[in-house]
Amino acid sequence: MKRTGAAFVPGKRRSGFLAFTLIELLVVIAIIAILASLLLPVLSKAKLKAAQARCYGNLKQLTLGMALYLDSNGSVFPATASRNTYGFKVEDWIYWRTNQPNYPIEKSPIVAQLGSANSNLFRCPADRSDKDRVALSDGNGPYFYSYSLTSYDIRSGTNAGMASIRDQNNNWFGFKSPNIKDPARKIMLAEEQSSYAPGEVSDPTGNIINDGRWVGTSDVLTSRHGKKGNVAFADSHVVPVPWRFGLDAANSLPGM
Repeated sequence: MKRTGAAFVPGKRRSGFLAFTLIELLVVIAIIAILASLLLPVLSKAKLKAAQARCYGNLKQLTLGMALYLDSNGSVFPATASRNTYGFKVEDWIYWRTNQPNYPIEKSPIVAQLGSANSNLFRCPADRSDKDRVALSDGNGPYFYSYSLTSYDIRSGTNAGMASIRDQNNNWFGFKSPNIKDPARKIMLAEEQSSYAPGEVSDPTGNIINDGRWVGTSDVLTSRHGKKGNVAFADSHVVPVPWRFGLDAANSLPGM
């Protein structure tokens, strides 16, 4: 008698393979999709937290570099790194201009004392868009970095601080760190708004970072870190603050 083959039963092994029905495959795919939808936001938040931590580390390194610079220069701050108001000066705290190839970012005065540095130290990892700052660029080139040094103008022949200033007539207006009132409250390095993209923009009508100078009464802090921006204070501590914190001159004007 000829033996007949066994009937096919879904889910049973046949010839070493496990057979699935279409419905079973769809169920598996649905479960994977649900798990992915649950995990992706968690992973995204973790990535943003990691970027904020690296940004914090950048600012801590820069405050260390600033402290070493001040110690080596009689407590006098470096210059403002202004785009046009005061122009390029070798005393600038950051060498950012693409039209000054003899002064690359790695030779910036406040990091030269750290032994080694690269451009990543001056930029937050979560600062990803260059579109808006490139639109503002001129012969100096775009400002591709995230941080800027508090700097107010010369007032009645005196530098209001915090950065020192060499004016267009080559007059030097140094500003000393002991002249800062309540340094634990005064922003020294600000993480400025660099994009109008969602998640980063603080004020869609506010300024985009375009040089190494931050003026608290007109420039705007970023909101890229959970609606806050990292700032380094004059006493060297670093914390995230709401962007409106930067609008109060009492939080950055050294003499207040």
